[in-house]
Amino acid sequence: MASVIQLESHVNNHAWGKKGQSSLAARYADATPGKEFKVESGKDYSEMWIGTNPNNASHILSTGQKLQEWIDGNKEKLLGPAVIEKYGSDLPFLPKVISISNELPLQIHPDKELATKLHKHNPSKFGDPNHKPELTVALTDFEAFVGFKHVDDIEALFTDIPFLRDRFTTQPKTPFTSSTLVKNIVHKLLSLSEEEVAEVYSALRDAQRVANTATKVIS
Repeated sequence: MASVIQLESHVNNHAWGKKGQSSLAARYADATPGKEFKVESGKDYSEMWIGTNPNNASHILSTGQKLQEWIDGNKEKLLGPAVIEKYGSDLPFLPKVISISNELPLQIHPDKELATKLHKHNPSKFGDPNHKPELTVALTDFEAFVGFKHVDDIEALFTDIPFLRDRFTTQPKTPFTSSTLVKNIVHKLLSLSEEEVAEVYSALRDAQRVANTATKVIS
């Protein structure tokens, strides 16, 4: 068995991906020797998956065989007894090259126990029984949001924009130091219908216009 196996990995085309050659994921896929893949300038290329996930599985370049099938036939040599005992012949990780141009959709990453239950109960919505702890390595300039704003900043935002406090808090005098209040606000935000999202967006846009006008008057 060769010590290095060339893989053919494929690129997803989510709308949040970068277009054409600006996508690092697309350029990496295009650099695979012998592939028929060609980068199209007007097409979105979001992420290249390198692994065995059936939704976008890698293949052995020389034979076209799925990576999972190849591992199944060579698992003792490739994975070893400790990995096989814990995970079977499934790879316990999925490397991705991601090229982002817009905000990614909100995702749910349950732990292993809950992921298994959700997948068993509704596999069409929860297509993977695995948990998803993630590690990010920036290959280019990269910006990301981590966690929530400090509670003082959240309170200031809701004070400056009364619409937010009226719309998302049932007890306006409850202090923002209450974890229950912040939790309820997040729950309400994530439960909005499309019509309600449009309403909130319009109100925030109008509030920003008023703030900009006030700033011009003061200055």
